Amino acid sequence: MKNIFFPVFILVLASCNNNTKNALAPTTADSAPAINEAKKDSFFPVTSFIRGQIRSFDSLLVTPLHTTVINDKTDSVWIKQNALIPLLKDFLSPEIKETNLTSFFKESSFNDQTLNAVTFTYDPVRTLPDSISLRHWDVYIDPESGKISKIYLVKQLRGKDGNITKQLTWKTNKWAGINTILNKPDGTSVLLKAEKFTWNFSE
Repeated sequence: MKNIFFPVFILVLASCNNNTKNALAPTTADSAPAINEAKKDSFFPVTSFIRGQIRSFDSLLVTPLHTTVINDKTDSVWIKQNALIPLLKDFLSPEIKETNLTSFFKESSFNDQTLNAVTFTYDPVRTLPDSISLRHWDVYIDPESGKISKIYLVKQLRGKDGNITKQLTWKTNKWAGINTILNKPDGTSVLLKAEKFTWNFSE
């Protein structure tokens, strides 16, 4: 794997050390720090990044397009910027800050040459409490610019017919896609709805 030089903010991401996880963890994401911790890992503040993207909607020069696919039927509608924001806010909680989830998730990274991206991946290190619906997330870095090119989040919620998985793919400054999936008790899954919000039509 070839060596790549990154700007300063990428070095902050790379400084995360997966070998310093604690043996003891708090029971919720916002509890006091774990006992006997030698070092606190630091994650990239994903939620702050998405909030910054949302704030940029106020200066959009185009009308966003909302596309929905349900049962293979596609509907598209142009929506106002202020109508777009509430549709994306489900993924702002639980908040991913520098250290609030380090007792529950571990970070790993690799250079994915097929995607031309350095990927930081986050997975649980223990059984998550009910208060945390987040299950996984990825941060993709463009190795040439050192900037975030994409974010992928997975949440799991309880539904009356089974667990609901919600997947967010956020393409920086371009679009966001949300898949809503029903996981049935018999082990099968059904895509209930696929949504895409586009505010940059350059691709």
